[in-house]
Amino acid sequence: MDVDFVTVPSSNHASPTGSLPFVIPASSTTEASTLDTVTPISSNKLADWASQNGHVTKQESENMRYDIYMSLLDHRIRNGWLHTLYLVPANFNAVARRLYIEPSTSSSPVRYALSNTLQAAALAEILRSSTSPVVDIDALYRESDNAFSAVSELLGDNDWFFGEDMPGLLDAAVFAYTHLLLDELMGWKTAEEKLGEGLREGRWKNLVEHRRRIYEKCYQ
Repeated sequence: MDVDFVTVPSSNHASPTGSLPFVIPASSTTEASTLDTVTPISSNKLADWASQNGHVTKQESENMRYDIYMSLLDHRIRNGWLHTLYLVPANFNAVARRLYIEPSTSSSPVRYALSNTLQAAALAEILRSSTSPVVDIDALYRESDNAFSAVSELLGDNDWFFGEDMPGLLDAAVFAYTHLLLDELMGWKTAEEKLGEGLREGRWKNLVEHRRRIYEKCYQ
């Protein structure tokens, strides 16, 4: 996207949809009352917003195919992510508690309340896309695996999705999951981390290489 921007540290809890990335459009004024009324642009609306405010690549302009694969990320893979991070006790304690709970307060009662709030929100989000009142864990991870397989098949032997010369929104969205799932600094308890098994076991080698290319291009 040919749009000027500035990045700031954030978390998915600051996003209007609960997922990253999101954009806060620039305002012509810095008055607080005006900034408070600016509507953030969520990740699933970035392509449409970019088409009106800058340049989009072929992958974002092919709306039907782009929307289908973004939907896989926003629902099937994200549901697996929410379960892995918040509802698997070993990972919640090792990752979510360390990253979200402990830095926010030293009060044990507040930490307990925040933990319950985050876990309840994750469960509600997962159940929102289900017809069952309980989470079918096997089905959830099977759908996540199928989504990763579809995304891997789409990438094929290309460096970037849709054969582009440069990474686009779908590349960034996929990297947001693959990088964190493979990042050893996250501290995942891998025996309890089913979502990243296929990446670690080499089932989607092209997604692992895709993650490496983006990391080297944008972060080194």
